[in-house]
Amino acid sequence: MTAAQMDDNALADLLGLAVDGCDCGKAHRVPTREVLLQPGSLTQLPVIVERWLPAGTILCIADGNTWIAAGEKAVASVRDSGRQVALFMADSVSKTVHADSESVRALAEALESHCPSGLLAVGSGTINDIAKSAATAFGCPQITVATAASMNGYPSAISALTVDGIKTTRPCSPPVAIVADPEVLATAPAEMTAAGYGDLLSKNASTADWVLGHYLFDDYYCDFAAGVTEDAVERCIAAAHSIRQNSPEGISVLAAALIRSGISMVLAGSSAPASGGEHLISHLWDMSAHWTGRMPALHGRQTGVTTLISLSLYEKLLGLDDDHIRRLCLAETKIDPLDRFEEKISTLFGDLAEAVLPYARQKYLDTHELKSRRKRILNHWPDIRRAISGVIIPAATSRSHLQMAGAAINADDLGISKREVSFAYRNARWIRNRYTVLDLAAELGLIEAWETDIMREV
Repeated sequence: MTAAQMDDNALADLLGLAVDGCDCGKAHRVPTREVLLQPGSLTQLPVIVERWLPAGTILCIADGNTWIAAGEKAVASVRDSGRQVALFMADSVSKTVHADSESVRALAEALESHCPSGLLAVGSGTINDIAKSAATAFGCPQITVATAASMNGYPSAISALTVDGIKTTRPCSPPVAIVADPEVLATAPAEMTAAGYGDLLSKNASTADWVLGHYLFDDYYCDFAAGVTEDAVERCIAAAHSIRQNSPEGISVLAAALIRSGISMVLAGSSAPASGGEHLISHLWDMSAHWTGRMPALHGRQTGVTTLISLSLYEKLLGLDDDHIRRLCLAETKIDPLDRFEEKISTLFGDLAEAVLPYARQKYLDTHELKSRRKRILNHWPDIRRAISGVIIPAATSRSHLQMAGAAINADDLGISKREVSFAYRNARWIRNRYTVLDLAAELGLIEAWETDIMREV
């Protein structure tokens, strides 16, 4: 199957999808069976609960903000339909809720205590990741009531958690159904909506990284999974003004695109269609925020900015002529031995080093291995150049799109210092074993050489 074989507007066609004959050679399954995305859809929650959750008590997870936005109404309507609902307030212990192993453990204990037939998650990114992880461990189905169009993870089969200080993704079961009432989503702060737009627009950079891994290492790639979001992104760009106004109409377009983006990750079996080097920089900003006492910005606000870094790197790489690429690939260089490399990583990452080192070791190349890697890059460069040229857009174009929707476009908008930006730009590639443009530029000796140019616009 290819993306062209599916109606661009038919989100419903993706729900519960089962494909065995995809051109990529893999079978695809989409566990989410229903998405209700229309004004007033929150009133239909009891019907959705009856359809998808077995008889018995339901446990609802919310926090103070999401309880006001939709939780109180959601729980009341389900109780009025005759179902018992227990409540778990994620911020009952700490005022700030984090998607981390401690929060998952707390919800898992509540699930064990109440032994519900299903979980009702009312919230956006953080609540969603905590709920999916705990529900998967407990083995119960989940329904999500979205409260903001702020990220693409609602239907994804991964959760982004901080574990032992490092931002990781863990496999999990997606919700069986999602209720996304645009009238509810429109009550979220405009900053959260702009964050969703920023998260969505990272697609060009992340897809380019996915393509890069495919052509350089023959990693798995699926045109169908990559393509299910393309037209939805274009519709969001066209609706940027109404998205900036936080109108239900604009948010409906954005929410549909974000849900499709989440489904693309399910189809791919990984976060690759929507997460590349730009996400690694954002994750490292989250991980290192405590070094300066800074509160991390919203995920999508950060990835909108970091997308500009990845796109700028790709633009500069594609601007090199063949002779320049050849000289870079054949240049002599000497790499520190592994023990010296590990010392440097430990010094650079400080209290994060223990969590980062296992990933960094997997990416480490000695002098001989780097020479071999560069030879591989040189041999595959014509195909890489051609494939990536068809994916990326200019950084200036993406910046314009972000501005139209009122999204962040530089580190100042996020309260992140130039020093933090520089550190993450140079070192984010070590925190995850995924090959991205950050690795390509570093292996060609260009990360530091180009830093001044790249940072000028960030």
